[in-house]
Amino acid sequence: MSDAEATPEKPAPEAPSSDKAPPAWLDRLMNGPIWVLLVVALFALVNYTAARHYRRWDWTSAQRFTLSARSVEIARGLREPVELYVLLSSRDPLYSETHELAERYAAISPKVRLHLIDPDRQRERLIALAQELDPHLLDRTAEGRTLATAGVLVRRGNRHWEVEREQLQELGPQTRGEEDDNASRLLNAKITVERRISEALLQVDRERATTLCFSAGHAEMPLASGDRAAAGLADDLRHLNFVVRETEVRGQSGVPSDCDALVIAGPQRAWPREDSDAVVRYLRAGGNVAMFLDPVVLEGRVVPTGLEDVAGMAGIGLPPAVVVEADSDHLLPDSPPVHFRADTWNEHEITGDLRGASVLVGMARPIVRAEGSQGATSLLLSSPQAWGETAIAELLRTFVPSKGPDDVQGPVSLAMAGMISDGRSRGEGVSSGRVVVVGSSEMVGADYFNIRVRASVANANLAEAVIGWVTTRRELVNIPARPVDRAALLVSARDLTKIGVYVMLLIPLAAALVGLAVSRARKNTA
Repeated sequence: MSDAEATPEKPAPEAPSSDKAPPAWLDRLMNGPIWVLLVVALFALVNYTAARHYRRWDWTSAQRFTLSARSVEIARGLREPVELYVLLSSRDPLYSETHELAERYAAISPKVRLHLIDPDRQRERLIALAQELDPHLLDRTAEGRTLATAGVLVRRGNRHWEVEREQLQELGPQTRGEEDDNASRLLNAKITVERRISEALLQVDRERATTLCFSAGHAEMPLASGDRAAAGLADDLRHLNFVVRETEVRGQSGVPSDCDALVIAGPQRAWPREDSDAVVRYLRAGGNVAMFLDPVVLEGRVVPTGLEDVAGMAGIGLPPAVVVEADSDHLLPDSPPVHFRADTWNEHEITGDLRGASVLVGMARPIVRAEGSQGATSLLLSSPQAWGETAIAELLRTFVPSKGPDDVQGPVSLAMAGMISDGRSRGEGVSSGRVVVVGSSEMVGADYFNIRVRASVANANLAEAVIGWVTTRRELVNIPARPVDRAALLVSARDLTKIGVYVMLLIPLAAALVGLAVSRARKNTA
């Protein structure tokens, strides 16, 4: 073995580095507190930028905190400034949705001024507001708490509009075949805060109330209280900023021109030709008509109403028949087949909020399209097994109906809407020439406007939807009810203070401690 092979080769010396390593103390500083300070500075910069350029995002699945296009249009179109008061306690289950949506209205319109009054913490402010506007705004619980009867109040000058707490939420749709249907509806309740606030803004922004005239003089349902009266509907409409009055319609006097719509509810006597001609003239002059017409049976036959020409102007026919239901799923217990439940709705602006609801029907007449007409729209249908019975005498004698070739074939339309073609316009945004015919006055009966009954059947809702359409007061048809988020986070003022401490102090402090720990770890391993 040679000496060259026995001697190990020495490694070549490294070339001296031109960069001098930083001192150890500077390395520790750069990898410790400096980075923490940079993170804190970045955090402060982001918060400052967010405060100067405010924007919010709604990541909820149902977009519960995003205003619809119609609500944005209403808020931005206000003619004068309005005061929007939220009068809910922070402990109220609906406070989160109401507070958040009210802030959205104020953010998109400088004419909406938001005021938050917590009855538990600002009792004196609530009492002062009630003394100024409405003493009935105050309510006292059994525990001695002072509450507001309204959850939301909107004010413009000397006008104001109250939204009761119960109106901020509605029951869910009916479900067929469940024993505890009411419990199911409560479980599936929906939030209507946006709809109610937008409606309140419109109410105080309107220059005048809508005038609704109920016809009299033909044994119609009176507005006074009673078993057969329209007092429930009239009271509800007055709360919605309608002027409701009775008007005796005669051929010579006609229908007053200031009536935005004429309601003919359950006449028991046929209208003379000169009286119905007055309604025809009113329609052509730009009026609107809603008719709730029962089948009037005399001597075993359904007699004409005298209003066939009025309905025919909108392409609607009134055959002399009574609707008979043969589907056992729609029949009422221990009742004749002329009393039944209807729940099939066609697509129309009137029916938009009624899907999934049921209507109770008693002795209804079928509604058909007039021959050669295509313009009228059916609103509510019976089951396919129903028909319009024309042999009334036999039906009343036996109550065992049988379908004949001359009967109106099912499914039978129970309500229909249309517009006349030769009416005069009353101006932009004002309804003209609208006609709705419902084959029963059951929809406007006082019993159906009881809050408990309204939770089960939609007769009152259908009547109000009809009135809303003929007067173009269905402004909120595109404002949906939102599903209840039962895991909603309710944050109080105390909670916000805690969150501020966590975000502004504890989180940066924790970041600093982590930085120091990393610095110490690097020092120990160096």
